[in-house]
Amino acid sequence: MSILPVQFGRSMIFHHHHHQQQQQLMRRRRGRMSITPRASRTQKIMENISVTGEAGGAGGSYSYNTLKRLDQLWSNICLSDTRQPGDVVLDFSGSLSDVDMGNNRMSTFDVLVCGGTLGIFVATALISKGLKVGIVERNLLKGREQEWNISRKELLELVQVGILSEYDIEQATMAKFNPNRCGFEGKGDIWVEDILNLGISPAKLIDSMKIRFTSLGGIIFEGHGVDRIFVYDDRAIRSGKKPDGVCLVVGTCARGFKDNITSDVIFSSSSTKTVGDTKLQYFWEAFPAGSGSMDRTTYMFTYVEAKPGQPKLEELLEDYWDLMPAYQGIDLEELEILRVIYGIFPTFRDRHNAGSPLTTLQEVVLDLDEEDTVE
Repeated sequence: MSILPVQFGRSMIFHHHHHQQQQQLMRRRRGRMSITPRASRTQKIMENISVTGEAGGAGGSYSYNTLKRLDQLWSNICLSDTRQPGDVVLDFSGSLSDVDMGNNRMSTFDVLVCGGTLGIFVATALISKGLKVGIVERNLLKGREQEWNISRKELLELVQVGILSEYDIEQATMAKFNPNRCGFEGKGDIWVEDILNLGISPAKLIDSMKIRFTSLGGIIFEGHGVDRIFVYDDRAIRSGKKPDGVCLVVGTCARGFKDNITSDVIFSSSSTKTVGDTKLQYFWEAFPAGSGSMDRTTYMFTYVEAKPGQPKLEELLEDYWDLMPAYQGIDLEELEILRVIYGIFPTFRDRHNAGSPLTTLQEVVLDLDEEDTVE
């Protein structure tokens, strides 16, 4: 019996000495190598999703790497308060016919539309009036997988213009739902009909528009970006001004919602919350998706100033995983995440002010955007 304590004691002393050696070795190794940070819940979820069908335009990309690049861009916007704006549209005296193009072939158009995802609707309307129109698109011109939510009344305006048919609308409509809620927690709900109650497939709608546009003689330059626009005997437009505010949006399209026949046009279920150095109020939108009867698209968004210390999109997504189940009344484990959605939308207080990058100083350059004002 007396042997056991002695042997036990020696064993403990040896183990303790061995443990000290291991700690010393680990400290030396830490000095020679960096420690990989633990993956966030967002990264784990996104890297388990098969990413296909990415497209240009807002909400067209779904991968984790693209999220990180967009977060870096957002950080740069917040820090760029002293950056000197650059010239996008430059003025030259003289005539374009005097310019030596070398061996480059020059095409002439009445109108060039830069950015084709929404621009193809403008371009098709113009070419149907007899103008020669081209589209310059940095990516492939195709619609994203994630549906657009819109009212039928808005689409019928495109029918009246003559660039869509009601048949096109029916073919692109993936989901219809009513009623639709607007509400704030503790303040009651208002239910409305036929507001943002259609889920439209951008892929199908833009494909129809491409066929119509090219059949009318339109030319699409895919895989071409625009760095500068040269205007002869005109003035310059500036870019690079920090936005007055930014709308940050995150969300998902997920499968597993059993009660899925209504939508939320806007809803807020909480008061302000501190994220990093910023107090935020989150707002929600949610719509049935056309990819399946149990599929639902949910957006969480907030408005912030573009200044250092603002939360990244990945931080908002970490909050989203915590808050969305309570908002939708379902456990996250019950859902199959089909896509993770994210985006930043810069806004400007006065587009007609000379300091705004959206101010158009040329009679020949017109800016069209749905996300360019602070509301």
